[in-house]
Amino acid sequence: MKRISFFFLLFLMSITVKAQQATGLNGLIHVPTADMDTVGLARLGGQFVPKEMVPDAMKCDGEKFNSMTNYLSITPFRWIEIGYGYTLWKLHKNLNPNRETGFYSKDRSFSVKVQLLNEDRWWPSLAVGGNDVWGSRDDGASGSCFYRNYFAAASKHIDYSGHLFGAHLAYRQWYRDYNRRWNGVVGGITYQPSFYQPLRAIVEWNGNGVNCGVDCRIYRYFLVQCALFEGKAFTGGLCFCINLL
Repeated sequence: MKRISFFFLLFLMSITVKAQQATGLNGLIHVPTADMDTVGLARLGGQFVPKEMVPDAMKCDGEKFNSMTNYLSITPFRWIEIGYGYTLWKLHKNLNPNRETGFYSKDRSFSVKVQLLNEDRWWPSLAVGGNDVWGSRDDGASGSCFYRNYFAAASKHIDYSGHLFGAHLAYRQWYRDYNRRWNGVVGGITYQPSFYQPLRAIVEWNGNGVNCGVDCRIYRYFLVQCALFEGKAFTGGLCFCINLL
């Protein structure tokens, strides 16, 4: 039993979880990276999304609103991550303008990331992917695709005396014009201290402003993230992580 417990502990310690996005894929705060989760890792979580982070088309009575995302994602193979999630949408009940408002609808989306090159001593990891990659067309019933974007990303990490530094660069293109402020070159840097590498500090440029925050893996199964979006709005969430293999 002691031997089994020892190997089980090693297995848990081998699970690497770095960060979460509102999409549930491995990344920074609002910026994608080429990093991948451990094979077999599944995430179940939610994140508070301030109105500054919500696409401009998602409004209630002409006003944007704070919301929440929930997601489920998995890394079935080393080279691919797949996620499904939704953002709560505030509307009048039964679409009746005389009824009270609440989160009576959801905007659903699928995300995927494929790693083309794994990081080694000299080369960064490279990946391509997208968020909200499958949904209704412009002329569909909902005309959604509010979060649709595609990206190519590179990530490189350097270990200096046990301190882990990461550099991440990506090019991202959003499908909707009202999200164009986040188009173009984005990226960020990360720092994990030698005394506790599950803790990570993040500073990123999302195309329109600077986000900064921290995330931390606690009790092996949970990942917590807290951040300031474009220097003015709090965003954060909690994720449950477990390896299914």
